[in-house]
Amino acid sequence: METLLPLFLIIPFVGFLVSLIFPKEKESAIFYSMAIPAGLQAIFAIGFTAYWAINYSEPLNIKEITIYSSEHSKFFIDLFFDEVTATYLIMSSLLTFMIAKFSRGYMHKDSGYKRYFNTMILYFFGVQVIIFSGNFETLFIGWEFLGLSSFLLIAYYRERYLPVRNGFKVFSMYRLADLGILMAMWLMHHLFHENITFYQLRDVNLIAEHLEGHHLMGIVICFFIILAASVKSAQFPFSSWLPRAMEGPTPSSSIFYGSIAVHIGVYLLLRTYPFWSSILVVKIGVIILGIVSSAIASAIAKVQFSIKAQIAYSSIAQIGLMLIEIALGFETIALIHLAGNAFYVLINF
Repeated sequence: METLLPLFLIIPFVGFLVSLIFPKEKESAIFYSMAIPAGLQAIFAIGFTAYWAINYSEPLNIKEITIYSSEHSKFFIDLFFDEVTATYLIMSSLLTFMIAKFSRGYMHKDSGYKRYFNTMILYFFGVQVIIFSGNFETLFIGWEFLGLSSFLLIAYYRERYLPVRNGFKVFSMYRLADLGILMAMWLMHHLFHENITFYQLRDVNLIAEHLEGHHLMGIVICFFIILAASVKSAQFPFSSWLPRAMEGPTPSSSIFYGSIAVHIGVYLLLRTYPFWSSILVVKIGVIILGIVSSAIASAIAKVQFSIKAQIAYSSIAQIGLMLIEIALGFETIALIHLAGNAFYVLINF
């Protein structure tokens, strides 16, 4: 089954390339270049996950392409599939398909119709790269695609001052998240002396062996992971960018900052949980972060006049609760909570 994993990246990427071909006047063709890949991805995801759960249920891992190799370092594309991937895959595919259907009418006759759908399918591709990433290098590639498409959609109404300003603000905040990923990646190389994969991180004995005598380095790595997750999921003290990100078209706001993209920080913590689950001070820190973010965001949401701002702060509060669930070891509950919140937010938009 591992050989089928690249198809989940090929489908949206082909859709993106096809969407570039059609002229802006061909609205139906542009729409189908996004809707068909998203729909196929959803069907394929449900079938693949069902077959995997019945016949395998063990994580799948495959190393695809070696980008750079020397006697000291090796950088490669690695794909990974487990219950976390399955949840995000089905959720993101179904939500993207639904938003594509809604956007067809909402964006009809808009001068940037083609640009909107091109960016949306690029975003969809970036999300798929992230959720199938088997190491930090692969995750960072999707992380950047997501950041770029986010900026382009926030600043979609580029003839206006406010969307462009807010787009640049969010883009600059995302650079902090990039720093967190890059530093965590670099320190992981120093700690393990190899390009460690998420599959290997599931080995408790391997982690304990390398953290022995390097406890402080483990805490520093966790700090950068939490920094990246906090910025990406708009947790305290980085919550202010999320309402500003609502300047883009309503469909993109719902799928980006209500349903999928804002939950990528939760994905990062779930994916790296085996690494930091044995470090008590980190778990306590994540719980405190979740409590503070949830409490502050809930209070702010009650005094917002804009429905978009209310939903944004409500999502921040719910994500704070998810962080608490993860830190307490309730990973399955966090996944259920995440999927439920994503669909609930989409319905409210």
